[in-house]
Amino acid sequence: MSWSRPIRILAVSLLLTGVATGCGFRPLYKQAGNTSTVKEFSQISIAQPEDRPSQQLRNHLVDTLTPLGQPDRPAYRLDYRLTETLGSVFVTRSEEITRNNLQVTAVVYLRDYQTGGNLFSISATSQASFNVTQADYANLVSEKNARERALRDVAEQIRLRLGNYFDRKPEMERRRLEQQQRGQQLPAQLLPVQQRPELQRGLLQ
Repeated sequence: MSWSRPIRILAVSLLLTGVATGCGFRPLYKQAGNTSTVKEFSQISIAQPEDRPSQQLRNHLVDTLTPLGQPDRPAYRLDYRLTETLGSVFVTRSEEITRNNLQVTAVVYLRDYQTGGNLFSISATSQASFNVTQADYANLVSEKNARERALRDVAEQIRLRLGNYFDRKPEMERRRLEQQQRGQQLPAQLLPVQQRPELQRGLLQ
């Protein structure tokens, strides 16, 4: 008995899902279970922009991190610094530029909102190319669209990196506490005499 096409597709999909699960694959944002990453995002206050490209980046970050609006009592502050470079990709023999490459880089700092202390920092870079023609207005539109694509990609990189940070944060906190506790446990040679029974016996003798 042969399987129909929809049944075969469903069987293959279930098989691939099982293989991915067996290999330890785990999506960053699960529909059920731990949703702490999304909760952490909702506690981030995103700094105000300094120029138009920064405003575009902030808009993308707001859409992906805090779509319900900025928190009333934020726990974190997201600061960012944006730079971009423009370079030629294709140049004709007559030294005429026919295609440019726009590179956008964002340096991002996640800070404790109360203390201002830096918790996590990343650098995200994206590139987008566009054609250069004889029409100045067309070039401006092409550059604008390239910048929009690059900024959208940078915002997505930031979202994923922040998600990884918050996903690992409980484990990092546990290790930090363990190291702190081990640091408070002094070796026996450094303990005071009152806390070393073997030396007390020697003194009594």
